[in-house]
Amino acid sequence: MKNFNKTYKILLTFFVLGFVVWLGGTIIRTTIAFDLFTPETNIELKPEYTNIERMNTIYIFSITAPIVGIAYVIATISAILFGILMRKEFNKKGWLFMIFCLFIITVPIQIKFMYYDYMLANAVYFEKITDFYNPIIQEYFVEQFKNVVNNSLRGISLLSALTCVIYLIWRPLDSHSG
Repeated sequence: MKNFNKTYKILLTFFVLGFVVWLGGTIIRTTIAFDLFTPETNIELKPEYTNIERMNTIYIFSITAPIVGIAYVIATISAILFGILMRKEFNKKGWLFMIFCLFIITVPIQIKFMYYDYMLANAVYFEKITDFYNPIIQEYFVEQFKNVVNNSLRGISLLSALTCVIYLIWRPLDSHSG
């Protein structure tokens, strides 16, 4: 792996840039979204927020969706191409194989959330919905965070991404022969 050619370097650059933007954007978007809820075990909306304040949060959350989604798509395509090119290295570099597997695990989860983001952004920007209690906003935003399954999937995805970073740093299961 020390003698990367330009193709490897370009794919790795696109992957890292997409991954960093996606991971950072996802953390920021999750923070923005959870500002609407009280920090308790039962996720409830903060009662002091008005409809306008809640919808402003939805607008911010929605406007960041394309950036995070595009970054994830770039990272995914780069990861798949890089994985195909590096498949022979997986035997020697166990950490590389684990990073690839952990990242691929996030794909179905992120596809689901990108669909939610698309539906939410479509409702907010094209259908001009301005009521927080509209069924579309409730289904594609509120349920995304109040639903235990969705929150668990979001957590799994973020933990997988953070574990990828840890494996990249520590490089476990690395065969030094070759």
